Amino acid sequence: WAQSNSLKYNVTLNLSDDPQLSNTLQSAVNNAVQINGTKYVQLNLRAPSNGSLQVRITYDYIKLETPIQLTNLVDRPDDGGGALNAAWTLVHDDDFSRYLIYLNDQPFTSSSGTATVSADDLAGRTIDKSISLHSRLQSEVTTANGQPLIDGTDYYAVIVVEYDDGRLGTPSPQIGPAAPTNEIPLSPIWAIAGPHEGGDDGDVELEWARCTALDLKSTKIYASTTEFSDVLGLSPITELPPTEGNTTIIQLNPGRPYWIGLTCVDLTDQEDIQNPIVIGPVVPTGGLNDLTPPPKLENVSADDTPDDDGGRITITWDQSTADDCTFYAIWVKLDDGLPALTVIQSLEEQGFSRAIIIDECDTTSAIVDEYDGLILEDGQPYLLAVVAYDDWLNVDLVDVDIVSATPLRNSIGSGGTPDRIASVNAYDHADDDGTAIDVVWTISDADDFSHYIVWVADQPVTDLSGAWAAFGDDPDKCGCLMINKQWIDEDRNPIELTISTALYSPPSNMMDITMSTPQLIKPDIELFVTVTVHDIKGNVHLTNLPQASVVPINNIVDTEPPERLSVVDIYDRPNDDGTGLLLDFELSEASDIGSYEVYAASNPFTSVLPGGGGPITPIATLDRNPELPLLIEIVAGDMPVVTGLEVWAAVVARDTSGNAYLDDLVVSSSQAIDDGFDDSGDYITPVEDLASNWIDDGILVSWSGINSGEIRGYKIYILQETFDTIDEAVEVGEVLASTNFLITSDIFEELDNQTTWYVAVSPFDDYTTRVAVEPIEVLPPEKSGTDESIEQKEDTDFASLLTTPNLVAAGLLLVSLFLLIAIVRTRNNKKMRDKSWELQEATWGIQDDMGWDDSPGFGAATPVAPPPQISPQVQDDIYSAAQRIESSDPYQRPVYQPQQPVLQPQNNALLNELNDNNQAPKPKIDTSFLDDLL
Repeated sequence: WAQSNSLKYNVTLNLSDDPQLSNTLQSAVNNAVQINGTKYVQLNLRAPSNGSLQVRITYDYIKLETPIQLTNLVDRPDDGGGALNAAWTLVHDDDFSRYLIYLNDQPFTSSSGTATVSADDLAGRTIDKSISLHSRLQSEVTTANGQPLIDGTDYYAVIVVEYDDGRLGTPSPQIGPAAPTNEIPLSPIWAIAGPHEGGDDGDVELEWARCTALDLKSTKIYASTTEFSDVLGLSPITELPPTEGNTTIIQLNPGRPYWIGLTCVDLTDQEDIQNPIVIGPVVPTGGLNDLTPPPKLENVSADDTPDDDGGRITITWDQSTADDCTFYAIWVKLDDGLPALTVIQSLEEQGFSRAIIIDECDTTSAIVDEYDGLILEDGQPYLLAVVAYDDWLNVDLVDVDIVSATPLRNSIGSGGTPDRIASVNAYDHADDDGTAIDVVWTISDADDFSHYIVWVADQPVTDLSGAWAAFGDDPDKCGCLMINKQWIDEDRNPIELTISTALYSPPSNMMDITMSTPQLIKPDIELFVTVTVHDIKGNVHLTNLPQASVVPINNIVDTEPPERLSVVDIYDRPNDDGTGLLLDFELSEASDIGSYEVYAASNPFTSVLPGGGGPITPIATLDRNPELPLLIEIVAGDMPVVTGLEVWAAVVARDTSGNAYLDDLVVSSSQAIDDGFDDSGDYITPVEDLASNWIDDGILVSWSGINSGEIRGYKIYILQETFDTIDEAVEVGEVLASTNFLITSDIFEELDNQTTWYVAVSPFDDYTTRVAVEPIEVLPPEKSGTDESIEQKEDTDFASLLTTPNLVAAGLLLVSLFLLIAIVRTRNNKKMRDKSWELQEATWGIQDDMGWDDSPGFGAATPVAPPPQISPQVQDDIYSAAQRIESSDPYQRPVYQPQQPVLQPQNNALLNELNDNNQAPKPKIDTSFLDDLL
């Protein structure tokens, strides 16, 4: 029992009989003061009678830890793999030391075989991540039990708290699985481009959002004169490392519309080629923006495209009259049949979409088959408009002619099907681990082209009718790749793509392509490749397709060279002067062929190894798809081929890993024969009507020639001095069918319009080029004025001169002229007057007709001398007398007020001419006030 005496109440408690004693004591402990982790509790106990008291308190406590739990375990985004992100809950225990994270490549198990692990189960493991800051609740983990994470492997994680005394708390429940991956870096989210202010023509200033990839290697920039949505098949024009920032200047051909795409590349050369950021059109230009759009196009008409399978409309117009026209754009929308709005609106405000861009202002027609990604429907009327843009993208979208047309199907039956690809080749992709191949094919010339589909399988693909019926063009089923670019560059060269997915048959080896599944390409398994061509109506050939075969090779460990070439043929070049031989050979069947090295010497050999008796340096190195035959005019030792000299030649096939056989080569020999051929080419008919003019900063060369089998083409030469043979000049280009050529600074860097140039054109045939030429002189633009240029100026429309810069210049000239006249007149009329004379002029009304220093003109009368100066004393007396008279007023009448003179400038020269008597002018001074003064 206990009795309290110090409170306002007294109570006697029998402690031994109190059932809530422990709870009451625990409540006292919980509410006591805590200092540095220690609770201080004061208990006062007194005896009720004699003061004796015996107390024993035994207090056992259990420390309660804040439970911890992992909330997330995921792959670290936009990185190069090998890392996971972990997140957990907060622990705020006073004796907290650090968080410990453990990873395992399989689920954790306790010593008892359960999934709930204890601190003892973690004692022998390596800590994978340690965080000492208790408020940090997430971190990346790169190891599992001390070993680096492997991409694609599933991992599990637990977290536990370590306290100041070194003990571990209760581990969290394990979480997982999660696998690290090497993600393809995301492309920039925005980009802007425009002409570079103050730069050269063709300079484009480009800025983009920085790439966010943690393993960023570079940013690739692509450019094309045709619109694109992916960069498949395109080659980058530049590649910038992160240290270069996110702005640059790129050089493109001026005056043409471009689309620019950007991708981010990681350390493993991955990039999102399907989803680049694309902007355009952008026109590289220079000079000033005149803010004046090209005028409205005339005679716009549209009609169904004849003799087709439908879904196409042909639109035509007159060529733009604007000198700065750069491209046309065709706008399309559905014709809803409603009357046209009376409110003036632009094409965009009316709901039109830009469907096609034509980058040649000489073109006056186009075929429209889609807009906004949708093909035109047969029988559905559409509204169309075409507008012209200048090089600053100025355009008038309001004053346009809108026409209507309806596409129809005119063909009977299944319609036209685009031709099959002419040829397709496949090669092992260089410098990889055997997980990719390169596919090259010739382009289609179908005018209703839609897209290509590249097929790769481990069985023949000459017949895809079953695969098309089973898979269609779904890449998740067919493993195929679709590309919607009909060609990549303006020269329409073959398209080359790298493929990493193929169809593989099941283990049962069933030769049924419909049972195949798409998988990543595997090394050392032969693959078959073909390409199908599809038009806008879905027509396609699926049988009798050309195919190529290839074996992917792991080039990292490849040490096997390609087989030696068995067929090599060297023979005399026909119809020549005995100075050349032709070499032909069969191409290697090796999938990883990289190049062909040609060796030729004047002595027999079978080895090109050092000390093998043959040449050790090739006279030519050809790519894996060379143009044959090869012309040989020089052999080893820079020895020219001459008549009667026997030449031995061999070809070494080298793969992309550098492996090649250099001995036991197949060698062929031959001698050059002089056929009495005139290598000067004088027998070739020279060109006629050679002419040239400056077009902007380039020289346009034109001529007339004979279109016959004799001439294969023309070569263009230029030099600052006159010349008689092509050997003296610089060759700047050649054409095969055209009879004009534009020489620009891109082709010939030394070209400038301040220098006099000499230009010549020489025809060539299968064997030689005509050596003798007659060049023409090309004067700089300011010195090359001719009657033709005068006639052209006379024919120029006066309205073309009424541009904003011209009007501003004319206005400034007029203002300058007016200011000059005003300054001259002001200086002539300015007079230097004496201060006292101005006082007298104001007092006496003397007119200032002429300055003191003015000399009279011829025939003018001598000016009257000014009156004598009045002394101050006399002046004061006169003013005093006037005041007395005014104050006395003896006549009782108003004081006379003299009229104040009005000072006006006079033209003395004109007055002198009117004064025939040349009499001296009388001063016009009003002296009536002197009567009042007297």
